[in-house]
Amino acid sequence: MSVAPALDALAHEAGLLERTGRKEAARARARQAGIAVGRAVLLAVALGMWGYASGRLVDAEFLSDPRAVLAAFVELVVSGRLFPHLWQTLLEVLGGYALGVALAVGLTVLVAATPAAHRVLRPFLIAFYSIPKIALAPLIIMWFGLATAPKVILATAFVFFVVFMNMVAGVYAVNPHLAAAMRVMGATRRDLLRKLTLPSTVPHLMTGLRLAVPEALIGAVVGEFIAANRGLGYLVTSAAAQFNTAGTMAAILALLLIVVVMDLGLSIAERRLLHWRPRAAIAVVRG
Repeated sequence: MSVAPALDALAHEAGLLERTGRKEAARARARQAGIAVGRAVLLAVALGMWGYASGRLVDAEFLSDPRAVLAAFVELVVSGRLFPHLWQTLLEVLGGYALGVALAVGLTVLVAATPAAHRVLRPFLIAFYSIPKIALAPLIIMWFGLATAPKVILATAFVFFVVFMNMVAGVYAVNPHLAAAMRVMGATRRDLLRKLTLPSTVPHLMTGLRLAVPEALIGAVVGEFIAANRGLGYLVTSAAAQFNTAGTMAAILALLLIVVVMDLGLSIAERRLLHWRPRAAIAVVRG
């Protein structure tokens, strides 16, 4: 006789949870729509102010305008001039990004496994980090020539420190009480590394990966500015040397698209890797 009321209570609770879930999903969709509308309005206002200022407040030869930039970008695409430069810059950016991330992750694993390693390496890392990477660009180009290698090395240098510093912060942010509890349960140092320390660095790694995208682009483009005959950085300097403001901004637009696409890919990877975290925590990581 007492089973029926219990089943009714469970059904009622399940209905409440389902309705709450639907409301939360609806609110999330409304928030996303509001964010999209806000971004669209902000972009429209910025482009409108730019278009209004061009030729009225500022000489159009110096400022150009959105329509001229779009026309220049379309011309680059239709004529096919964009793609050789785009592929070259993508090769440099992705190569430097992958190499910088791999070195940063490898060194972080070493630091996490051997705490003394960080104390030994710290002064050397700080000394190298304090050197402006742009100042190293001419020297790297002198050593490695004018091909792709120096741009990849520059991108690697920019990416490495961003990812490494974030991951090391994750290593030192591990809850010591969790480590003590695992030791009580018989965990070895390797178990702590695999099951606690490295998983705890994943949110910090994702933050570093997102911050490193424009850094990789900066490293590659700086190298192209100094010495290159192909790449989007070369396309920017070439157009600027001809006082072609629209062409310069069209090349910069292509650089921006690289960042947007890479950031979108990282967002997808982040949702998969951090699906176990509360939504609020993921929102904080995404910024």
